[in-house]
Amino acid sequence: MKKTTIKDVAKEADVSISVVSYVLNNSTEKTISDATKERVMNAAKKLNYVPNRIASGMRMRKSLSIGVVSYWELEGTVYVQMLSGISKAAAESNYSVVLCNARIEKENYSYLDYFYDGTIDGILFISPYEQLGSIDEAAHITKMKNANAPFVIINGHSNEAGVNYINIDFYGSTYLATSYLIKRGYKEITYVAPLHLNYDELKQRYLGYGTALAHNNLKEKVCGVDDIADNIKNFKAVVTNKSDTAHAVMKEALNQNISIPNDFVMIAGNTEAYSEYLFPPLSTVKIPAKEMGILAAEKLLDSINGDSIKGVSGSSTTLECSLQIRESC
Repeated sequence: MKKTTIKDVAKEADVSISVVSYVLNNSTEKTISDATKERVMNAAKKLNYVPNRIASGMRMRKSLSIGVVSYWELEGTVYVQMLSGISKAAAESNYSVVLCNARIEKENYSYLDYFYDGTIDGILFISPYEQLGSIDEAAHITKMKNANAPFVIINGHSNEAGVNYINIDFYGSTYLATSYLIKRGYKEITYVAPLHLNYDELKQRYLGYGTALAHNNLKEKVCGVDDIADNIKNFKAVVTNKSDTAHAVMKEALNQNISIPNDFVMIAGNTEAYSEYLFPPLSTVKIPAKEMGILAAEKLLDSINGDSIKGVSGSSTTLECSLQIRESC
């Protein structure tokens, strides 16, 4: 079958090819009546017209692609959901997504080659998560600014003026879980986490737990992962930093013939794909990863299309977490 062209749409709608181009590309260079716009859109739909992305990109001098640079483990639940949101928002604007993870190391800026050679129009930069190690985020921001590349930082650890950040509410995750248990009537709530590690995410989660207790005049009770076996018989209610830690608690409970939730209840500060399949199914805090991806992509596309001034306007947005209560609580 012959592929429908923009010329065919113009003939069907009885308008010029330039008018079809203006309407399909949402151009503001020329005023088109609503009736004409509707006629063009109906013609395109009737003929099953599919725009040529390459030609459209050439006309707009854009690749119609955004790049994702990630220092997260690619199989992680949050990353997968985040990428789903990014892809959704990109597709709605007729953009594709390019994973720019080749040869990525702490101080490797080769991902900028994708921008320099025109493969991508902007960068979504996902900073590392806990055990994956630290990078010099400020140095990467400087490099992207110097390249004049539109970009958005996800899970940022810096606070640069004029930069758009979409961050995870680590503090709110444990504050929410702890507050829920307090409302359920628990007065003794133990926080279990790898206390020997010194990550900002762990500090924020511990602070969220402690603040929730302080707001209700309750005392902290903290247990490191290496001390679970010695303390588990005294647990009444538990909040863990992550599902990994909760899983360790569950394994030790099984070893000591302790029942969850009969002997104590538990909520983890994040959700993993396996959380609902543990025994019992684990209550967790859901990080809005997909929504974060959507918002980050939308902000990047705004910047690419000139709706915000890079280096002048910038914001830091943190989306709220939500509870997923299952049988462990």
